[in-house]
Amino acid sequence: MKKRKLWFKIVAIILALLMLGTVGISVIASLISSVHASQELEELTAQQKANKEERDALEAQRSELAGEKAALMSVIASLDQSIATIQAEKEAYDQMIRLTEQELANLDEQIRLLEEQIDYKRIEYDAAVEEEEHQWTIFRQKFRMMEERGTISYFEILFEDLTDFGDLLTRMDMIDEIVAQDAGVIDTMEQAKQEVVLAQQALYEAKDECEEKEQVQLDKQEELKELIDAATQRIRALEDEKAAQEASAAELQEQIRGLEEQIRQEKAEDARIAARIEELERMELLKNAGVNATGTYLWPSADSYYVTSLYGNRLHPILGYWRMHNGIDIGASYGTKIYASDGGIVITSEESYSYGQYVMIAHGNGRYTLYAHMSQRLVKVDDTVSQGQVIGYVGATGYATGPHIHFEIYENDVRVDPLQFFSNYVILD
Repeated sequence: MKKRKLWFKIVAIILALLMLGTVGISVIASLISSVHASQELEELTAQQKANKEERDALEAQRSELAGEKAALMSVIASLDQSIATIQAEKEAYDQMIRLTEQELANLDEQIRLLEEQIDYKRIEYDAAVEEEEHQWTIFRQKFRMMEERGTISYFEILFEDLTDFGDLLTRMDMIDEIVAQDAGVIDTMEQAKQEVVLAQQALYEAKDECEEKEQVQLDKQEELKELIDAATQRIRALEDEKAAQEASAAELQEQIRGLEEQIRQEKAEDARIAARIEELERMELLKNAGVNATGTYLWPSADSYYVTSLYGNRLHPILGYWRMHNGIDIGASYGTKIYASDGGIVITSEESYSYGQYVMIAHGNGRYTLYAHMSQRLVKVDDTVSQGQVIGYVGATGYATGPHIHFEIYENDVRVDPLQFFSNYVILD
């Protein structure tokens, strides 16, 4: 009998040691995890600071490059304006050359017509000379005949078969008329020839004038061509300079893109670090939530213990189909106080379309409570609350047919039936 008692004592001691060992291991593991989390949080915070400094430097460099690019773009715009101005000048020169070419064509046509008229006058002059020579020939032949026949012939003309003195006078008048007529014809021919010469001279002068004008236009055209060549060279030089500036701007843009990609990666890394820091801080917050918790649950209303809807599958009163009801509904008057079921830290305080105004409290070790359809919330995220503290007032916000408290409890991060923790309630059918 004593041996059996001794055996029981030994077994009890062994079991106690095992339990203590398990607890010790758990505590040690928790401490190691906490140290690792604190160390990681410290390292991430330092890295976040270093990343921010590097990102600020990249941003400053990017801003400097952007300023340089803006200056280059201003230069390029100025070059474009200069090119446009010179191009307009060149187009004006081109238009002037076209007008000069038209003037030259007109002068060429005038010269051609004048040359035709000069040729015509030359033919006319040659005809007048020929006719004059022909008349002189006739005139000389007449006088040669008279000279060959001598003065007798002349007297014969006057006195042969003369009938009376009147006949003599008539014959003398006839001879004078013949001589005067021949002389007049010759004079007329000479005058005509002189007129042709004068007209021809006027044509030559007109042609010379046209040729002088043509030379002026040719000189002007050559000058314009030189101006166009100079403008073209200036445009090419400006375009070369513009191309060089654009290449520099493109190089700067590529550098800016590289910096922006680095900045984007830095921001992505910062976001990852920030998310991890938030996660670690949330873990630390939730770990510390249990500091203010009692480990027990208080009924969230001091004025009503009536349960109007149970935990479990039900026909939703608004949606009209069967779905899981993740908590219980406690009937209460509008504006009734709502109490924290246990101490902890507020992790949610907001409004949603279904819960309306609601609050969620973490109590540590995977324990949470949720209070929905409030008319007003009195706490905010990260607030520390104690068991029985007023956190809001009853309302009917969200999916609610009337004022009540929708109450949920999580154990080990899983929703459970809240009624298992209470006995002082009344279920209404």
